[in-house]
Amino acid sequence: MYRSVRYVSTLHKYQKTLLLPKTKFPVRSNLQKTVNQLIPKSCEDLYKVQLADFYKKFEKLEDNKSREAFVKENLWILLDGPPYANGDLHFGHALNKILKDIINRFQLTQGKWVYYKPGWDCHGLPIELKALKQIPKDKLDFISPLKVRSLARGLAKTAIKNQMNQFNNFAIMTNWNDNYLTMNHDYEVNQLKIFKKMFQNNLIIRSCKPVYWGTETKTALAESELEYNEKHHSVASFVKFPLIDASVNKLSEALNINLDLNSKVQLLIWTSTPWTILANRAICCNEGFTYSLLKNKSFPTEYIILKHDSDLLISDRKLAENYSKIADFEGLKLLNLNYTNPTYGTSLEENKTIYPILHGDHVTNTMGTGLVHTAPGHGEDDYLLGLKNNLEIFSPIDHEGRYILDKFPSNLREILEDKEASKNSEVTAGPKKGLMVLDPATTKTILKLLENANMLFSSHDYIHSYPYDWRSKKPVIIRSTPQWFTTLVDVKPTALESMDKVEFFPKRGHTRLRSFIKNRNEWCISRQRYWGVPIPAFHSKSNPDEVLMNEETIDHVIKMINEKGTDSWFQNSSDDDMKLWLPDKYKHLADKFYRSKETMDVWYDSGTAWTEIINFYQNKLKIKNIPNRLADVVLEGSDQHRGWFQSLLLTSTAISKGEFLPFKQVITHGFTLDEAGRKMSKSIGNIIPPKSFIEGDTEKNLPALGVDGLRYLVAQSDFSTDIITSQQIMMRVSESLKKIRLTFKYLLGNLQEYSSEPLRLGELRPIDLYMLAKLDDLLKESKANYESYSFSKILTSIQFHITNELSSFYFDISKDSLYSDSINSSKRKQIQTVLSRVLFTYVTILMPILPVLVQEVLDYSPKSQDLSSNAKRMSELKWPAPYEINKNEVLKFEQNELVILQEYKKSFNELNVNKTTTTKVTIYSHSGTLPFTEDELCDILQVGSIEFQLNITVSNNELSGKKISIKDENNNDIDIIMAVEESEYHVCPRCWKSNSKEEEQLCSRCEKVIQETGIDL
Repeated sequence: MYRSVRYVSTLHKYQKTLLLPKTKFPVRSNLQKTVNQLIPKSCEDLYKVQLADFYKKFEKLEDNKSREAFVKENLWILLDGPPYANGDLHFGHALNKILKDIINRFQLTQGKWVYYKPGWDCHGLPIELKALKQIPKDKLDFISPLKVRSLARGLAKTAIKNQMNQFNNFAIMTNWNDNYLTMNHDYEVNQLKIFKKMFQNNLIIRSCKPVYWGTETKTALAESELEYNEKHHSVASFVKFPLIDASVNKLSEALNINLDLNSKVQLLIWTSTPWTILANRAICCNEGFTYSLLKNKSFPTEYIILKHDSDLLISDRKLAENYSKIADFEGLKLLNLNYTNPTYGTSLEENKTIYPILHGDHVTNTMGTGLVHTAPGHGEDDYLLGLKNNLEIFSPIDHEGRYILDKFPSNLREILEDKEASKNSEVTAGPKKGLMVLDPATTKTILKLLENANMLFSSHDYIHSYPYDWRSKKPVIIRSTPQWFTTLVDVKPTALESMDKVEFFPKRGHTRLRSFIKNRNEWCISRQRYWGVPIPAFHSKSNPDEVLMNEETIDHVIKMINEKGTDSWFQNSSDDDMKLWLPDKYKHLADKFYRSKETMDVWYDSGTAWTEIINFYQNKLKIKNIPNRLADVVLEGSDQHRGWFQSLLLTSTAISKGEFLPFKQVITHGFTLDEAGRKMSKSIGNIIPPKSFIEGDTEKNLPALGVDGLRYLVAQSDFSTDIITSQQIMMRVSESLKKIRLTFKYLLGNLQEYSSEPLRLGELRPIDLYMLAKLDDLLKESKANYESYSFSKILTSIQFHITNELSSFYFDISKDSLYSDSINSSKRKQIQTVLSRVLFTYVTILMPILPVLVQEVLDYSPKSQDLSSNAKRMSELKWPAPYEINKNEVLKFEQNELVILQEYKKSFNELNVNKTTTTKVTIYSHSGTLPFTEDELCDILQVGSIEFQLNITVSNNELSGKKISIKDENNNDIDIIMAVEESEYHVCPRCWKSNSKEEEQLCSRCEKVIQETGIDL
């Protein structure tokens, strides 16, 4: 007992002579310090410093040509897709902004200067609806447009302020006060100028044609504002339309069949929207198909026509049991026959309209009957065919999705009236209300109407994909209304050709965006709302369809709005006021016209964001010739192929005709999912706000990851697909981040007193060169992964390097020398040279992903490491050039020292000892020299002592140990025998290695160090 106590006392006696790690770098991050100190220094301050440095160098260039070349070579621009200024941020926002920031910061390490101007999308329906909720219902009908706009603007400003504060907690490198808002005066004026140029290029038209319409939001919708419900329920119907008698006779003659004069020949169509039957104006066939004439077995005078090989012929029992085929014929014989719609009357005297059968290229043989019900007011193909054949573009549906009763004959008005809604309209002296066409009860009414008219053949439930309004989450309808369109027929070819010059990540984005543009012929840009940029048109009071808009009037409107703001457009209009808005040439018409009440699609708003970059080039940099590709990169969710990416490309192509592109690269990320794989949604209640990732959530049992943890969570995901988050994933992130933090603490702790210049490669040991080579590999791999946007692979490589190259190898091997050698020992300086390089490499690789942690490391770094704590130093943190270590040196180390180490571990496991430092290794060799020293091998094996027995010519049988083959300096094989045994030496009370000849006495190394330091024990 006495000896044990005395021994422990001796250990403590020498502890103060050890060079143990010393650093105040904390084990855990402090959120308050992060927000108050580290984020400002590593984000906004850094952004301003690096951009100021750019301007300083830029302004020294005198001629415009050299300035343009300098910008092209050195400036990196990421165009920010503006988030919507409505509500708090969710994880998707964090994902998006952090990915952008990682890309920007990496470019900073590559010697680029970064220009990144954050933006917000401010107009649109969601904000307007939220504004209207602040108004009492009984006053909604009397609210002025200016009041709505004022409330909406206030909501947008509040949301932007809140979102900006939340974005700031993501450690984004930018100047938040230098932003662009789509509701800013200059932005709106620029947008109107783009509209004018498109008008000059004959791309803006007004037409009454079918558009997607939100019955809840009461406005037209663009395709980009739709989302598809794959499980929408409809009641589909097979409906019969009878040929008129004259057409029955024509068909009888064409088929050479004697049809009775009283015969009724029915055209059988299939539809999933029975409510549109009342708007039918034609039936289309395909002249290249073969059709069949079926005869009713029970009623010999009734016939049905449908496609020859229609699935209905096979699957429908009603057909099989009640009808027999009497003839097949080509579709050509149906053309120019006529039929009636009996819902309008049961005889031609009541139903005075007859409709044609026409050829339609859109008629396919994949489903249905081969005869397509055509309502030109309610479908794109139907509309185009209607124009071609002078059909009525009939759309008897109002903005609420109700039948307009006065568009129907008297026999239908009673059936189609919504009695309850009409009662309310009587109170407000409004017209009677029709049924809502999407109401299931209306479907039943229509089916009953068809049945009574002997038109309903059968009906069935139908589950299919159907467009929904992405805002209201309600199904939409297609209805014809007068709208403003951008025609894309002449724009598409150039836009599609330009896409081949753009790089997409992932590559499938090219195909996706191309398909959206290819299938789009026009873009409905008008919205029936107040909160937006006005469409600069004037409408006749006597006939609203008569519109006054030309280059001269648009120019004048832009001038007025530039002087007075867009709100002035929405003021109550008087004749005197109207004179101000009309050019001199048209002032005499002031009492006959009024200003349009329509605004532009918000995708048109954000789609002109590329003008911000042009303004930067022209107004800030004063560069005349802007680059032909404005932004280096855009990055948004994959849904923006049908949204923002498309509108950027279409608007820029429309005015430049392909002379410039808004972007060089398009990067997309997936959606954020919960652990069950469900998309995060407010309606489901599975959203995890960014604050919960940063601060933790006790209710959901989520750990606090801090700002770095949130960024690590984003970077470790394969963002090209949907991203799943869960408690388990967050726990793994927490552990991974802790491992990185402890690695930095170890590095900083062992470099505090390191003040000498790094040693040259020729002054380093093989193990040091091996570690530097591994760092080179990590650098090259990380750079390649940054360039391919594979951020998760970077973190995987870092974690592997920490675990396998540092923690369990080099750190373990180096601790003895770092702690126990003299402060001036060459070996310690060799190790610190490597540790310094490791620190610099890790800081550089991780800065784009974990800037707050890196800033904290810089703050605690010794000045001798040339890693200062201010933002300017971070801006100069450039990607290190690799050492390019001789591969033969690395290979030799792997073939010799590492091979011996692996064999030693096997022998050690066979011994009954706890620590490698209590073992002794003897190396026997017939050679007189070995490619390493006893000291080097002793360090690598971490043994108490090692002894070389060279020039030994004995057989293997005479020695106990393992035979190992290694390489000499000339790469020839050398056989050695390694004997591992428990050391007979005593444990040194200072370094704890079994290398002391006497108990409780220092080993020779430690005794020498104590003598050198002169420490009084």
